[in-house]
Amino acid sequence: MSPEKPRLRHVQISASAHKGEEWLHFHDKSGIAPDVAMPREFGPLLAAMDGRHSIENLVDMVAGDDRDLVRGWVERLIADLDEAFLLHSPRFEMRRDEMQAEFLDSPLRPAAFAGLSYPQHPDELREFLSQKLAQGEKRLPPRRYDARQVRGIVTPHIDFHRGGHTEAASYAPLRENVRATGKAFDTLVILGIAHEGVGYPFCATAKGFETPFGVMECDRDFVRDLETKIGPRLMEEQLTHKNEHSVEFSAVFAQMFEELKPSKIVPILCGGFWESLRSGGAPEIAEPEVGEFIAALRQITQKHERAGKKIGFIASVDGAHVGTQFGDDTPLTRARLAQIQGEDRKWCAAIEAGNKAALHAHFARDGNRFNVDAHPALYTLLAAFPDWRGQLLDYDQAFTESANIVVSFASLALFES
Repeated sequence: MSPEKPRLRHVQISASAHKGEEWLHFHDKSGIAPDVAMPREFGPLLAAMDGRHSIENLVDMVAGDDRDLVRGWVERLIADLDEAFLLHSPRFEMRRDEMQAEFLDSPLRPAAFAGLSYPQHPDELREFLSQKLAQGEKRLPPRRYDARQVRGIVTPHIDFHRGGHTEAASYAPLRENVRATGKAFDTLVILGIAHEGVGYPFCATAKGFETPFGVMECDRDFVRDLETKIGPRLMEEQLTHKNEHSVEFSAVFAQMFEELKPSKIVPILCGGFWESLRSGGAPEIAEPEVGEFIAALRQITQKHERAGKKIGFIASVDGAHVGTQFGDDTPLTRARLAQIQGEDRKWCAAIEAGNKAALHAHFARDGNRFNVDAHPALYTLLAAFPDWRGQLLDYDQAFTESANIVVSFASLALFES
């Protein structure tokens, strides 16, 4: 039975043209709905499926003399969307709950992108990433930090084909630290990005992550202590991890490098700090849940360090997302790409200075108009550990002129001043 006021789920929608016909492609990063395509002329009708418009309202939007015929077509479209799990409905909620139960029952998070975003066979993957590493190492600047003081890194999570050179080389500070101190990190706390969003601003899981190089085990004691501070909200949306790549990509590199392979991970996904971006206020004040998490992360880190553990941090983040795919058809000229780079270097400079206020102000002044997903993870680390500073290691842009899109990315070392 069709919902009386259908509401389309938040999924990725992109436009394309083929043989003179224009299409809308639906991709659900959660993996609940299959990929589907619909004629682009359905766009206005689909946009009206926001939970506020009745079926009669939708029928009014469709041209046709035979109202009963139009109503039947609209109802079939709604039924098809529901069948594909693209609507908020009891059918979708049941499937989501089934998938969540399956995910929770497994002690491991499977490598969702092996064989898709990167080679699945370990030898092939190692050769591919080694080539990227060689390219990236040539781009690294002279080190301006004491390797023994390294606490973490900022690394991209763009696909390896476009950004693997920067990603692979970004792990140098952590590896240098292990070699300089003679001690591996017991735990690497990975702050990735929940691209599909989460209710509570942070989402952890206590699962190990499978990679082609082996399993990156989870530091379940750290996760448990963090959950004790935060409460069950921290783990309620674990299904978000199932098809999210930002932690997975870091787990792959951590398993690849011998210096990092013995470490365990704490997988955490960050949602957007939307209220503080709108208001301009400090996130930990404008959004108390953010402040609660920042304080808990600092306290649990200190607790485990007092117990003798060595804790490192990875912010798995990308920069600007601009262009047609992201809702902006403005041509990406050389001048505009240079403007994006100039803006990116401002937030990188804030990290280098360890200035959380400047970092947040940079994004809040224009509502993060270039869609930089790095904001929540980076702010969290600078707020939790105010004595950290950084060094920019690399910056690049993946620009596809034919599609009019660009994704920028940067890597930085994070160290105690």
